Amino acid sequence: MTQLMPRAVIEAIENVVRFATGQGASNAEVIHADEDYWIASIGEPSARLIVKIASSNRVPSFEKAKAKHDFITSTAQVPMARMIAADDGRTRIPFRYSIQTRVLGEEWFTRRSRLDDGDRERALANLGDVVGRLHLPRLSMFGTLPMGQETECLAALLAHCREIIRDQSIRARFTEHLEQNAHLWADVLHPAITHDDLHGFNVLFHPHRPVEVSGILDFDKAWGGPAESDLARMELWRGMSSQSFLAAYRDHVPELAGYGERRPFYQLLWCLEFAQNTQDHLDTTNVLLARLGMPSLKRFS
Repeated sequence: MTQLMPRAVIEAIENVVRFATGQGASNAEVIHADEDYWIASIGEPSARLIVKIASSNRVPSFEKAKAKHDFITSTAQVPMARMIAADDGRTRIPFRYSIQTRVLGEEWFTRRSRLDDGDRERALANLGDVVGRLHLPRLSMFGTLPMGQETECLAALLAHCREIIRDQSIRARFTEHLEQNAHLWADVLHPAITHDDLHGFNVLFHPHRPVEVSGILDFDKAWGGPAESDLARMELWRGMSSQSFLAAYRDHVPELAGYGERRPFYQLLWCLEFAQNTQDHLDTTNVLLARLGMPSLKRFS
């Protein structure tokens, strides 16, 4: 740890952990280190903590992340980390920081390759149950968590698109196409906790129970949106959905009329957000563009 972190950062981690938990920062392991942002895992193997330390404002607000995280943990019954402390004000140390519990488990993209067909379907059914429970609570408004800011789904979705699609020209064409199809969202009335990044690296399975989900990670992008947008992305990504997954998910969240027409919009939004010029990503993007009657794309700028 001392080789990868400045002494001031090491001392800061020790101080904030002692203040937040009453314990020392033992068995420290560096997860990430650069010139102004560090992440360390500390503590005993069965109860480790993740400490994030930043010396600049380049890293998004830790206090806002904690407010979002606390809201989700109090609203949805899903396995996830618990945020213990966060401070952007540098009140105790000359750094911004957050502390959270570490979820133990193996990433789904690794676990699935070691399961037989039957266990893989049982694991996906358990994942469908967890994602359904995440989406089950109805929020009061669409938009930024925890407060929300929009009363209509399409208005919130348009605002979300303008925030996450970097290319101005592509963003303008996509949002215009959304507005031209506004009728499709007329009956999407109930905002839900929308993770927005439920890929296989953000789903952990229990270390000793092969088909049991132990935690969902990385709620930094979560917002109050249409729950079906998470589902649409999972149906697009390889190995994230199946009939077993959908059956368990639909026990919690029934399909809304018109989902099949809205699904390619949600999937294309992910393609435009991710915006990679690999052949596979461009092919997927252009299939969806064609499905929506939009011009094809040669490459992302």
